[in-house]
Amino acid sequence: MFRYFGPPGTGKTTTLLNQVDALLSKGMSPNDIGYFAFTRKAAHEARDRAVARFNLDPEKDFSYFRTLHSLAFQCLGMSAADVLGDKGLRGFSKETGVDLSSNGAEHIADDGFTVMKSNNPIMRAFDLARNSLRGIQYAYNVTELTIPYYEFEHLYKEYERFKMFHGLKDFTDMMVELSEKPGNLPVLNTIFLDEAQDLTPLQWRVAHSLNERCERMFVAGDDDQGIYRWAGADIGHFVSLEGGSEVLSQSYRIPRSVHRIADSVVQRIQSRQKKVWDPRREEGSVERTYDASTVSFGDEEWLVLAQANYMLDELADRLTSSGHYFERKGSPSLKKNVRNAISSWNHMQESPGHEISLKEAVNIYDHISSGAGRLKRGAKKMLSGADEQDLFTISVLRQHFGLETADDTWDEALDRIGDEDRAYASALLNRGVNIFEKPKIKLSTIHGAKGGEADNVLLFTDLSGKALKEMEKNPDDAHRVLYVGITRTKQNLVLKMPEDSQRGWAI
Repeated sequence: MFRYFGPPGTGKTTTLLNQVDALLSKGMSPNDIGYFAFTRKAAHEARDRAVARFNLDPEKDFSYFRTLHSLAFQCLGMSAADVLGDKGLRGFSKETGVDLSSNGAEHIADDGFTVMKSNNPIMRAFDLARNSLRGIQYAYNVTELTIPYYEFEHLYKEYERFKMFHGLKDFTDMMVELSEKPGNLPVLNTIFLDEAQDLTPLQWRVAHSLNERCERMFVAGDDDQGIYRWAGADIGHFVSLEGGSEVLSQSYRIPRSVHRIADSVVQRIQSRQKKVWDPRREEGSVERTYDASTVSFGDEEWLVLAQANYMLDELADRLTSSGHYFERKGSPSLKKNVRNAISSWNHMQESPGHEISLKEAVNIYDHISSGAGRLKRGAKKMLSGADEQDLFTISVLRQHFGLETADDTWDEALDRIGDEDRAYASALLNRGVNIFEKPKIKLSTIHGAKGGEADNVLLFTDLSGKALKEMEKNPDDAHRVLYVGITRTKQNLVLKMPEDSQRGWAI
């Protein structure tokens, strides 16, 4: 096993992909290569690069470019119906009277099932118990739960019983079963494993089983960026792996001024693999402010980061009121159905022959009031009887489906769009914003932005009460989070300092 230690922006993934390219150039079949990434997006980007260069079939030729969860799903011969999802969790919650729903969860499509990263603390504790290989007592002790242990233990047993009765598995179950049945794993020539510092003991068990069945394995990661210990990630395991290693020493992201700040933070981490790495030649800039409202975003690319989501609420409100377009929690700041209704209407107005789908037409009708010369009574019912394959122009909607308002602008016609959404959409369009492009401003927690980067970064250095307590118990983890936040910067870093210096990171 060979390790690449990659400080921020030093090209960990590129290094692995270059080796994939070299193997394919020598004639190795892509199905003899395993490339396992932490996210589906990263795995598919690796696959797509190889497809583009070697003219291969992305579906047939790259069976093992995927996440470890997806590998388990594949190797165990599962279907989407076998996976516990939101519906199953709601059923379990109804049976027990304890809400374990995934409200606020991140949902990621992966091989026909949906990976659900729940924000529910009890569900997180269930996962930690298995991912850590240390059981429910350990998970309960390190997780701040408001229920007594006997109740947590009972819920865990009921959760396992519920899944067994209904023949369902959650995503951690997949990894558990694959770790217990290593014979189901593929026999590959070479394996690449990215972001290895984020693997849990359970995932490492699978990784070692893969290693035993292949000729060589390359892993890449950075212990200084290991910010998921609370979810069971075993940073020390990556550092202590036997075999050769190399430190990638040249960052292609970080300018000099940001590097100086980052280095001062990373040196505070007591338990780490020592590394020397160099910044880009550009100086970049680091500024400080006590008021985020003084930052001028313009039309530039920005990544706005905070330790906790609620810290971004005030700024999100200001960006909305000033007509800035941004992304938060994976979604653009203007609702999708509002964007689609405005776009469909404008396209039909600008080009009378422009055709829209039934889904688009229904969305338009949902934003128009019945009566008063807008929609004839029963127009929505008429439209619901149309064939899904039908296409509609504005004249077809007028002649056959009860549309009466046809010459109005979108803000006149779509009168059921709420006042706030209407004012916001108008402000965006008046600024010339393309509401169908990816917003240039992204608001995120530091954990949610790991792996990301931007020319300009606004970093809130405030800490929540919970984070302050965690810092006292484990300052290394707190400094890793700050380090990751700082090192998303490609050019200019703005540090939003806390009003109370005792409630923030010291920089």
